[in-house]
Amino acid sequence: MRILFISSIPPIPTWGSAMTFYRHFCERDDFTIAVITNDKQIKNFDVKYPYMLIDKGKLWKRVSQTRFSMLPHTWSVTGGSLFLPSDVVKYAKDFAPDAIFTMAGTWTWMAILAQQVSKKLNVPLIGSFNDWWYYNALYHKRFHNFIEGRFRKFYRSCDLALCTSEGMQRELGPHHNSVIVYPTGALLKNKQMSDKKSDSSFIVAFGGSLGEWYGKMMEALIIAAKGMGITFKLFGGNPSWSAEFDDYVKKANIYGGQISFEQLQKEMETVDGLLLFMGFDKHSEIIEATSFKTKFLDYLSFQKPILLWGPPYCTAAAIAKEFNSAEVCTSPDPKDFVDSILKLKDDRTLQQQLVLNATKMYEERFHPDKIHEILKKSILALKKQ
Repeated sequence: MRILFISSIPPIPTWGSAMTFYRHFCERDDFTIAVITNDKQIKNFDVKYPYMLIDKGKLWKRVSQTRFSMLPHTWSVTGGSLFLPSDVVKYAKDFAPDAIFTMAGTWTWMAILAQQVSKKLNVPLIGSFNDWWYYNALYHKRFHNFIEGRFRKFYRSCDLALCTSEGMQRELGPHHNSVIVYPTGALLKNKQMSDKKSDSSFIVAFGGSLGEWYGKMMEALIIAAKGMGITFKLFGGNPSWSAEFDDYVKKANIYGGQISFEQLQKEMETVDGLLLFMGFDKHSEIIEATSFKTKFLDYLSFQKPILLWGPPYCTAAAIAKEFNSAEVCTSPDPKDFVDSILKLKDDRTLQQQLVLNATKMYEERFHPDKIHEILKKSILALKKQ
């Protein structure tokens, strides 16, 4: 089956959603794909599929660099493009897809373009809803309700809607063909938890987005943990913490920046625990209630105990408690989370039990083969209709 990706997030071997769909569509041979994207990062990878890079044009770029910048950003997530570009249509027709695939959450003009191409070619539209629509989105707040209405309408119009969690499916509501497809983590290769190092330091690490509220949570945590015998290692991009804290974590060799997933795997071999965050404030509530972190499933493959800090309504927190696969703190106070880390630090039996339970969780519900089979069957069913 031939799938044309039209998305602001192409399937490339980085982190998050891009990595999830790279695992589905590039590391396996069930589908033949081509890609249309506006993400120039794709040029950094030796991808095996054909792709086309597009952008919004010189006028959009010029206006977006002025004090009126919010206007083009808002228009791009409300109206998309006035015209369907002829070169996009030609590229799509030449590839002759059986379906169009787009990542609709976070919501961008590329999802609107995917819908337009789907209608033009009269082929099914597959929408993947990985994040709530306004996560990392730029738009004028006056249009919030209008854009959300368009996002929900888009969901209902998809021939197949892939929801990243029960929370996402529940929030988006009824749909004639909606399926829960969790993100896919890395394959579990070594099922043995490494022995504790001889020194007394307890190293906890984080690998993922440090933007939005995550960087600020990390700053609050590290400040609260000073003098507690906890060593931190942080990896990720776009940190939202303060400039003063940025200087501190760089000078102290705490922050290692954005690294490849292969490098991250090696770094995680030397740590004692893995940090997983979800935001507590009102703005992040619906985002955290509907998302499911790819890093949680990647962490399962690292075979280290997981420390989860987030509100109880998050899908990840609920599943972690169901399997007892992570030490969970649902208090927004960073001092309480420090107590959770210290509890794990001093209890080797708990560390081992959490890893065993996380392995069970991986095998029973989150093995990449099981998740891929759900996605494959759902997409192939479109061809039979």
